[in-house]
Amino acid sequence: MKPTVLFLFNHSTYALQPWIDDGRFNVVTVDYSDTDHSAFHATEDRFGQAFVRLNVDLSQPDAFRRVNTLLQYGLGFALPSLVVSFAPCTDLAVSGAAHFERKRLRDPEFQKKAVAQARLAEAWGVPYAVENPVSVLSTLWRKPDHTFHPYEYAGFCDEGPHPEFPDVIPEQDRYNKKTCLWTGNGFEMPSKHPLAPLQQENPGFLKLGGKSARTKYIRSLTPRGFAYAMYSMNCRTVLNLHKETEPCL
Repeated sequence: MKPTVLFLFNHSTYALQPWIDDGRFNVVTVDYSDTDHSAFHATEDRFGQAFVRLNVDLSQPDAFRRVNTLLQYGLGFALPSLVVSFAPCTDLAVSGAAHFERKRLRDPEFQKKAVAQARLAEAWGVPYAVENPVSVLSTLWRKPDHTFHPYEYAGFCDEGPHPEFPDVIPEQDRYNKKTCLWTGNGFEMPSKHPLAPLQQENPGFLKLGGKSARTKYIRSLTPRGFAYAMYSMNCRTVLNLHKETEPCL
């Protein structure tokens, strides 16, 4: 049985891609749609390689049980050996602090619920990483274990324009965007391979506005260099949990 790597609150395939390319892992991502009543989809990336997308509302109290049930009994997969979470930042990022008081009047527990979603990655007891921008997780949970900018991992990224949004994202994701990681249970933070940023500003805010689905999607994309570096540093850990010793790509 292959080891499973699990991605929470994730829609794009950038964080998944190196694990999919490797071929030795069951790659599963969770992305909820209330208009789609299918429990899961066996789907493909843009290269025709397979991974699985679960349709589970991770804000619900039974989300942990629901994901495990689908993995073990719906798919016949092992429980995850690595969990990477891109927890929603809408109620946590300091960039939205001006709206916190209004949200608190509507729901005094709104940030407690957001923190619980971020901490869901801990529930499996395996190596995990939770990604968020600069946010109140630093006070409501703990200080981040690591921070990075996309350009600091650009040396791991293929040369050339961004495959989806070359008009927004600089080549090789060479830009600034302070990103925080909360990690644990043996997750290995990869060493950096920086290339000088091609722009200092975060393109998600410099070139995008509003709250459209497109804007939210682009702002959420995992830098490709960091995705590869994270895979490269942690794949052996995942394989060793299953007592495999094959070298990584």
